[in-house]
Amino acid sequence: MKKTMKKVIAAMVSAAMLLPLAACGNSNATSATAPAAAASSDGAAAEKKGGDGTGSPGGVDHTQGASFKIRFATNSSAGDVAGEGISQTGKGMIYFCKQIEERSGGRITTQIFTDGQLASSTQEYIGGAQNGAYEMFMLNCGSWADYTPAYAGLNIPYLYMDYDDAYAVLDSQIRQEWDQRAQADTKCIPLAHLDIGFRQLTANKEIHAPADLKGVKIRTMVDPIQMNCWEAFGASVTPVPYAELYTALQQKLVDAQENPPSNIVSSKLYEMQSYCMKTNHNFTTTIMAASPVFWDTLSEEDKVFLQELWKETEMYVRSLTENLSDGFFDEMQSKGTTVVELTTDELKVFQDVAKSVWPQVEEQMGSEAYNKLVDFVMDYQANK
Repeated sequence: MKKTMKKVIAAMVSAAMLLPLAACGNSNATSATAPAAAASSDGAAAEKKGGDGTGSPGGVDHTQGASFKIRFATNSSAGDVAGEGISQTGKGMIYFCKQIEERSGGRITTQIFTDGQLASSTQEYIGGAQNGAYEMFMLNCGSWADYTPAYAGLNIPYLYMDYDDAYAVLDSQIRQEWDQRAQADTKCIPLAHLDIGFRQLTANKEIHAPADLKGVKIRTMVDPIQMNCWEAFGASVTPVPYAELYTALQQKLVDAQENPPSNIVSSKLYEMQSYCMKTNHNFTTTIMAASPVFWDTLSEEDKVFLQELWKETEMYVRSLTENLSDGFFDEMQSKGTTVVELTTDELKVFQDVAKSVWPQVEEQMGSEAYNKLVDFVMDYQANK
């Protein structure tokens, strides 16, 4: 699943053209006043732009204006956002925090609350943001589909065969419509989709076919599409909160799990799993979003500043994803987990079974939105 630099550059240009979302929600918020805990810098962070000394694109001075603090709510582990970060989302958050603090001259500060400290379930994340409990949060696209069914389109098993397929959707009008729908549904403001690669299966035995999953207790997200897909494969599905997954594997409450390589490494799930099968069954994004209460306290200039910096961060994360995923597989191998390459024929069996749940996605999304997405992806794949 190799993407070319040409594709990356094209995606960056396309994303830069996305229209900012309008503000919404009530205006009763107050800014946080606690002292800042500045995020660490990723050594690969892009150089500051502009030549006016502000370090801002287009020479805009972001050091002027009201001071405020951004508190991030996330399920990511503390280790994932320490130092240079581990996963794509970890590196993305660090990059954003570093850049916004530097470009604002310290006027804007940040603090990341990890391991579900501020929220753990989908309802808690959305509800907390709606109530102004924190300024920003991250939520998996499949989880957000509970509120905005269109986001289930990013979670269709084996629809996206490589990164280019997924990025084509993320850079399209379809994604803009989804984000606008999400804002209308929740009042929260989606600002970026940080991709974390394709999800993989780990277990304590080799899995080469759905038949091998009979009797295997697998942890999935609380996401009906994923749950139904793994049941169709023959596994016994046991949803477990991500923050409790390592313990669930350790205590043998579950035998297997599926996650992007970044999560498998950042949470050290490889310590509890002997094999990682390259199933590539789902492409996944984490949506970075703002609280409507917080958003309504911002000046128009700061709204544009945050929107543009998140677009930049999204492109930065994209540039890392594929190489990081390869490195994560190498790290798993070095820690004693065997990485299993499935053959084309083996993958096709999984793909064929997975398509049995596509009608459920259509029901969740609605036929019009579903057909628009699938037609778009199929046309894109046919014309590569």
